Amino acid sequence: MKADGIIDDYAVAGAVGAIFYVEPFSTEDVDVLVNFGPAKSLLVLLEPILEYLKSQGYTEFEHGAVVIEGWPVQFLPVSDDLTRDALTTAQRIKYDDTLSVRVLRPEYLAAEAVKVGRPKDLQRISLLLENESFNRQSFEDILRVHGLEQKWTGIAQMLQINSDRQSRGLHR
Repeated sequence: MKADGIIDDYAVAGAVGAIFYVEPFSTEDVDVLVNFGPAKSLLVLLEPILEYLKSQGYTEFEHGAVVIEGWPVQFLPVSDDLTRDALTTAQRIKYDDTLSVRVLRPEYLAAEAVKVGRPKDLQRISLLLENESFNRQSFEDILRVHGLEQKWTGIAQMLQINSDRQSRGLHR
């Protein structure tokens, strides 16, 4: 879709994005963060994607997502500064011997999970924090820039992050 000009850019996000950094776990769909350029409404933005996928034979929907090769895929447009920054800094990760995909950095996956704050997001945050490639200073900077520090403090308490380091909010 990017090569055909349907979208400007993309990166795998959500639970599947996290799986590139942590042990696999169960998820029901693939979230793909996309940037389209300017448009007047979300419906206008998604229509070219849906038409393109239909032309490729993907016409089945499940739980509001289009099924591609057996996976329900949700296309999430860049909607704020956090998702814009996340997409801009996404990194290319090798999927197999022939394919690599753009994936949000783990610090942005965790920050987005802080923003949303569902129980399954808290689990994802815990897993990402444990990953040795997770850049804690970068995560802290992202939270500060995007006004998520207070929300993170509450989540850190729920996750029982060691209180003597809570001002930094990141270490167990």
